[in-house]
Amino acid sequence: MAEPRRNVTPQNPQQPVPPREHGLIYNLVWGWPWKLAGMILASLFLSLIVEYVGIAFFWPEMGAAHSQQVMTTEMGYLSSDFTRSLLLSEPSVTVTHWITFAYQWAFVDSGFVGWVQSMYESEMNSGNEISRQLKSGSGWLAGYLQQYLLATVWVAVVTLIRVTILTLSIPLFVLVIAVAVVEGLGRRDLRRYGAGYESSFLYHRAKRLIKPAVYIPAMAYLSWPSAVYPNLLLLPAAIMLGLAITVTTASFKKYL
Repeated sequence: MAEPRRNVTPQNPQQPVPPREHGLIYNLVWGWPWKLAGMILASLFLSLIVEYVGIAFFWPEMGAAHSQQVMTTEMGYLSSDFTRSLLLSEPSVTVTHWITFAYQWAFVDSGFVGWVQSMYESEMNSGNEISRQLKSGSGWLAGYLQQYLLATVWVAVVTLIRVTILTLSIPLFVLVIAVAVVEGLGRRDLRRYGAGYESSFLYHRAKRLIKPAVYIPAMAYLSWPSAVYPNLLLLPAAIMLGLAITVTTASFKKYL
């Protein structure tokens, strides 16, 4: 006698659980500060790599003087163009004092600059017999390494100056975002009451451009190997961010 046929229901595979999105408070306290610190450190690392490659291949005769010249020029931009700010009463004076204090504490008081400068002198003035025989080779190597170490100091100061300029430029981006949101909401209302065409494709593509419009210009500015006038990068970045937010807000769905 044949056994009765059993109904076998296939087991549904377990659906992947989407990652939980954190709230605004978590991002303000924990998420965004770490992302900002990571972006600054990544830009500093990229700047050092570019400067090292430049010393080795593109401006070997200048050495660390190239990054020192960039630092002097960037400090001049900060002192001349940021005389007023919504964040500070006298930003050029206050920030210059902060940068000088940070440089003094991180590199001078710690003995790093003195160690770099004394490394070459100790190699050249050593009384050891072996050192005297290899004085030419070791002196060249010490001087070569000294250029890279000094370049590390100047690039770090340049990054600090540019981070300061970006911080003082926050009111510009806040104003651009506010204008873009108002313009986008106006265009959305016109499309809503005028029976305009609604495209989710345009909305999602424009929304994806908001973060790159912030990260890419900031990292490009922080990692630029030569002195660059801030408005040459900040103004196009603000315009690109405003356009992305305007299109995103204007193409948002008409009915919630």
